[in-house]
Amino acid sequence: MKSRKNYLKYRKNLFKWKQLGTHSDSICSECGQNTIYQIYRYDAWCCISCNKWLEEACGDPDCPFCSARPQTPMEAYTLIDLEVGSAGDKKMWRRRNYQHKTNGKVRHQKKRETFQILK
Repeated sequence: MKSRKNYLKYRKNLFKWKQLGTHSDSICSECGQNTIYQIYRYDAWCCISCNKWLEEACGDPDCPFCSARPQTPMEAYTLIDLEVGSAGDKKMWRRRNYQHKTNGKVRHQKKRETFQILK
């Protein structure tokens, strides 16, 4: 069970990185890992194993990409709030929003009417 939980955490982490940017098939020159991503929000390449940006920020204070870029990619990972939904969250949403569907509403009303008759 422990390995399944670790696997799911690993998959969730990868999913979040893929939502942040594009994975490159190239290998990092410093660590030798295949963990290079381009983060869309900052328009910069980074290695998540080294936790370093591979490009320097430009000196322009009005640049929309570089002026808001954090010191490390891991800070960018924690700052960006993405909703990484799970199957349980989706199921709960469906349960809570059951009544807005007309067919579900009709069935629910019929159930109530039969219970009222039986009482």
